Amino acid sequence: MSITLGFIRNRRDSNIIITVGSGRARQELRVTSELFFTIIPQANPFLYGDIVEATPAQLVELGFELDAEMKREVFRVVRPLVTPAQVRYVLDPTTGNYILRYVGTRQELAIQPRAFWRITKVNQRSPLGSLTLSMDVMSELGFIVGKGGVQVERNSKFASYA
Repeated sequence: MSITLGFIRNRRDSNIIITVGSGRARQELRVTSELFFTIIPQANPFLYGDIVEATPAQLVELGFELDAEMKREVFRVVRPLVTPAQVRYVLDPTTGNYILRYVGTRQELAIQPRAFWRITKVNQRSPLGSLTLSMDVMSELGFIVGKGGVQVERNSKFASYA
């Protein structure tokens, strides 16, 4: 049994956005292009988007969990840690530190240049730019990440005022 999935390559960071299903049952997963073309070699690497047939084993390897009965082809993303994070950075001229912003969240932090260069392997002459990092590197930088990317912590101290 083969399952149809659509993919599109993000031109900015060359990650692949995989779409399985349609309508309300549609699931998306973002993986690196190397991982995608390694697991699904039948996809054309020269196209920016296409539809390809994949086996259930390939989808599980990408990070989808298939429905136990496989009647409705219900999918659920079970490995969101494959999803890389997008970070933008700029060198602050007054403090000499790098200001990092986690795209898609409100997290922002300042880090010393030597630590930033050592962790991310960015060129020392680069004053600003954008990076695609794994969740391990994100937590090493100091961002709050959890199993699904961002970990939201509830503070009960302020909840009692409502």
